[in-house]
Amino acid sequence: MADETWVVTMPKLGETVTEGTIGSWLKNVGDTVEFDDPLFEVSTDKVDSEIPSPYDGVILEIYVQAGETVPVGTDVVRIGPPGSTPGAAPAADAPAAEATESTAAADDPQAGQSAMAEGAGVVHDLTMPKLGETVTEGTIGSWLKNAGDTIEFDDPLFEVSTDKVDSEIPSPYDGVLLEILVQAGETVPVGTVVARIGEPGATPSGSGAVAPATPASGPAAQPTSSASSATPAAAAGKNYSPIVRRLAAENGIDLGTVTGTGAGGRIRREDIQAAIEKRPAQGAAAPGVTPSAPTGAAPAAAPAAAPAAQAPAAGMGPQAVPAVPGVPDERDEIQTLSKMRLAVAAGMVQSLQISPQVWTSIEVDYENVEIARRKHKDAYRKATGASLSYLTFVSKAACEALLKFPAVNSSIDVPNKTQTFHPYVNLGIAVDLDQKGLIVPVVKDADQLNLKGIGINIKKQAEKGRNGQLGIDEMKGSTFTITNVGPFQSYASAPIINQPNVAILCTDGVARKPVAIGDTIAIHSVGIIGMVYDHRAFDGSTASMFLLELRNILQTRDWDAELGG
Repeated sequence: MADETWVVTMPKLGETVTEGTIGSWLKNVGDTVEFDDPLFEVSTDKVDSEIPSPYDGVILEIYVQAGETVPVGTDVVRIGPPGSTPGAAPAADAPAAEATESTAAADDPQAGQSAMAEGAGVVHDLTMPKLGETVTEGTIGSWLKNAGDTIEFDDPLFEVSTDKVDSEIPSPYDGVLLEILVQAGETVPVGTVVARIGEPGATPSGSGAVAPATPASGPAAQPTSSASSATPAAAAGKNYSPIVRRLAAENGIDLGTVTGTGAGGRIRREDIQAAIEKRPAQGAAAPGVTPSAPTGAAPAAAPAAAPAAQAPAAGMGPQAVPAVPGVPDERDEIQTLSKMRLAVAAGMVQSLQISPQVWTSIEVDYENVEIARRKHKDAYRKATGASLSYLTFVSKAACEALLKFPAVNSSIDVPNKTQTFHPYVNLGIAVDLDQKGLIVPVVKDADQLNLKGIGINIKKQAEKGRNGQLGIDEMKGSTFTITNVGPFQSYASAPIINQPNVAILCTDGVARKPVAIGDTIAIHSVGIIGMVYDHRAFDGSTASMFLLELRNILQTRDWDAELGG
């Protein structure tokens, strides 16, 4: 079983952190885990964090119990591939905390040569990460460190390309890069060992040349490429990364015509982008002419007078592209997406894939709220330091309405045929980080707070979020979320649900408008409140009644009395 299991070590949660304490285990031996499932909690002198599983599989052994404090890099849990049975022999006879050499060295004599390098001590295997739930392989884009280099925690080590994202992978350890096992341009399954890191001061054995890769066993264990350091095709750039293949297909680029600038002539994403940009200057296809198809696809010529939207000619392969791709403009600026933007993007797509989302809305006459705001806003700001905004009133009213309609304040698990109703409100408030991304800090037990308490806590959590001071626990556990785009004078919005909530409320812009009051016309403050909900959890009647209750609270509550008269 040694070759078929993976060991998760105590992570280094900060540059000066040298040890961590297991707070609690969130999984037990024998439990099935999936990628990104929370495994255990770690406490250090700086932060408490929930550590997710880097693999799909089964918990085979727990080495470090709750309450124990161990050094960074200590093995804490062993995971086997899906279907494994606990009780199989571990990779080494002694717990990793007492190990003096790599477990890989014990199993693989060739790997042992480098693991036993002078002063190597504990050797850590660095594997191809899983950069998404459906990702099964990755391509090494480039190495940012060389064998023999000293590295520190969080130093960028290598770039990985998948069919979804390009990412820079940081080092999880301080030490020395002993071996590079997968060279730039190679595509290997998730879990494959790509490099080995020794303790600070270790000396790599040999010349530091790239060694053959050590694939991890399990469902995704077989490499999709047999390229190694001696494989000419990979050095010639023929082993294209998923993102290179996709960009080429989408833009009608013949990879055989592209000169690679990567190691050994490997074609990089930048090379494809350069080819796209240069195409007009090199005689780009005129309107109506199909651009070059990917290698292996039949050429498709079309009459010069054919319309631009003409479909590709028959006989083209599955990667055929529309007849005329967008022509790049030299004024365009291409920027790499930030990690936060990629995380937001992934979360939004995942939410839409999980739940059928429906939008409904209601118009609210805020005049009752506006009268109280005008009367109390100065005193409120002086007492709390917070603005007496419409969001504060909506949040208070929402907490009351949620307790009357528990389905809206629930979580649903269709695979397990369960729905969990929360008799409390942990209110998530979406916070914009200067247009660079979104976070959702949580006001815990918001239903127990009065109007002032809710306003103060929203302000505090938003400020901590913008200053990067929120702990992980302060962004977990929401039961319902509100996003407030009203200050930007939006009219009506349909946001995406913040999983695992089953609904999200949006407060849009408030404007002075004529309204009918009996048989008379008056000018009041009016705005739309919209809600997107998971149709699996409840139906349109519940959504509409919830919004009606929310509106009635806002329009009829004696807010003046609640604010102190």
